[in-house]
Amino acid sequence: MSSCHYSMIRVFQCEDTLTGILTGVYDAWASRLGHEHVRLRSGEYEDLELFCEYTEVAPDLTKAGKVLRTIQTRLGEEAYEMIAYAAAYPHTGKADAIYRMIVVGLHLPDGRKVSGMLTHPDVRLVFELRRKTWHMAHRYMGFVRFREMRNGVLFSRIEAEADILALIAPHFADRLPLEDWAIYDGRCRKAAVHPAGKGWVILEEAEEAFSGLQESEEEPYFDRLWKIFHRAVGIESRTNDRLQMSFLPKKFRLFMNEFADGSEEEKVCHNFEIM
Repeated sequence: MSSCHYSMIRVFQCEDTLTGILTGVYDAWASRLGHEHVRLRSGEYEDLELFCEYTEVAPDLTKAGKVLRTIQTRLGEEAYEMIAYAAAYPHTGKADAIYRMIVVGLHLPDGRKVSGMLTHPDVRLVFELRRKTWHMAHRYMGFVRFREMRNGVLFSRIEAEADILALIAPHFADRLPLEDWAIYDGRCRKAAVHPAGKGWVILEEAEEAFSGLQESEEEPYFDRLWKIFHRAVGIESRTNDRLQMSFLPKKFRLFMNEFADGSEEEKVCHNFEIM
């Protein structure tokens, strides 16, 4: 019975956020069970495995902050960026890979070298997830479309595969510093909110906060003008749908007004005088 006890794996089940995963890292390390006897898993419970004990980890800002400072001090900013981006991407193995990357880095004479150890499977996975998240965030910086609401707020809705709001919010805060704007992600039910002239914040469980918004009276008019412009700059004889799909897949078009129904465009054309 005793040998069976020591062969058990303790699985720390943590929240699928950076704070949750770093809290899991703290608890797994503090358990002193040995790195080979612990595993991290983020998100909802899946099928339980044999010879595993499960411990629920509640996100703790104090614990996560301690791990964060250790990463930045011992492993460097590049490793922290890799971990932060990787934590945003949906992958069942990311939490455990992040934990083991941190363990590897802390056992190196120079922990900053861990971010370049791509032959190590856990470091390589964190690197690949970081690359995918960065690529997605970079695309959304160009594909986000704002619409003016009656209260003057510029509002955009997205449904990103990864939790990228905190990654794209600085981009729009830099370009729209004097505007009230919000980007709501329907997949994770969060919103990046930016009051004019101030910093941005992430609002959790934000679906109710934006459920009653209505567009301004002028928004439909400018929406149709944008569609006219989008159609006018295109060259019909050089249309290449397959090439366009490679640069702008359909999953990004759901909330882009230039790909919405344009049946009202002709009505605007009669009232739009070209100077």
